[in-house]
Amino acid sequence: MRRFRIAVHALDRTGPPMLAMSFVRWMRREHPDVELEVVSLRGGPLIDEVVRDADAVTLLEPHEPWDLGRHDDPRAVRARRRLDQLPRPDATLLVSVAAGQLLPVMSHTGTLAAWVVEQGQDLHWIDEPTGLRERTDVWLAGSSSSHAEASRRLGAPVRLVPEFVDDRAAAAEVVVARCRAALDVGDDQLLVVGAGIATRRKAPDLFMQVCAAHQRRHGANALFLWIGGEHDDLHWPVREEARRLGLDGFATMESVPDLHHWLAAADVFLHTARLDAFPLVCLHSAVAGTPVAGFRGTGGTTEMFGDTFLGADYPDVEGLADVVDSLRAPQLRERRAGEQAHRVRSTFVTDVCAAALYESVTSRVEVGTP
Repeated sequence: MRRFRIAVHALDRTGPPMLAMSFVRWMRREHPDVELEVVSLRGGPLIDEVVRDADAVTLLEPHEPWDLGRHDDPRAVRARRRLDQLPRPDATLLVSVAAGQLLPVMSHTGTLAAWVVEQGQDLHWIDEPTGLRERTDVWLAGSSSSHAEASRRLGAPVRLVPEFVDDRAAAAEVVVARCRAALDVGDDQLLVVGAGIATRRKAPDLFMQVCAAHQRRHGANALFLWIGGEHDDLHWPVREEARRLGLDGFATMESVPDLHHWLAAADVFLHTARLDAFPLVCLHSAVAGTPVAGFRGTGGTTEMFGDTFLGADYPDVEGLADVVDSLRAPQLRERRAGEQAHRVRSTFVTDVCAAALYESVTSRVEVGTP
């Protein structure tokens, strides 16, 4: 195979683009002879990382609207012309069904693989007029929950290829100390971090409710910090509700370029999403050495952690608050974190999983004439 294309819906720091970047870096290490390109419908801050390892094409500004039905839109004509001028790929991997939005302007794909990493309403792109259902040669799914739902919806074979994150070295102690000092968190205070966009699905409101339950049941010796989502619908309403409730132990922070240090600085990472097929941020937290707690029955966290899962049944915010407080003892936190990190490193990191993804796509590629 000579040319491999990876397609994403945007280059922001959310799950599918971050997943694509892990695969890009692996490809550059393991298959340096393959010409690699990333095509994104919208730009974003990850562009700086993409261009280090692959050719890159972005078609729209980060928040520019796009109407799939307007194929005569001058922007669509320009986008199609731009992609048609690129060398034809032998294979194209869509990282998420949302990346199928590119297909109306992508004439040439070679073998087309779609990696389903969504669940619930986010799967609506399968039925949109993109050609995704008709043009896809290989269907993959990144988690058991996505696999089950995609299989029902498609009525076609879907192969389970787990999602993954890059393994990373532990954050330097001095950096961790600086993060905690910046938040004015003492050694005897529990730092509980959540992160993500501020939407109902990601549920910063439930994160705030766990904070409130924890304060009622266990006192105020904790800081619950939500990172990211400052431009999303729930950001300010959640902050206002926390203020109204008098939650001095609740705070927010704008998105950061590298979440790793803040995850390492936390005592607990708290994932409160109402639905999340396979939340990569939880894998990142485990790799960073911080135990993860969350709701059972809301997606992929139980698959992710198996018998190392920590949490309560959705939507038991008081039960989850108790689980968080049970991790106050440093020795217990360290043990739980070690158990989760061992499972993640043996099951869901790039060097374990990426080869299976590559093989799943390229095994269907027809060998052409050089």
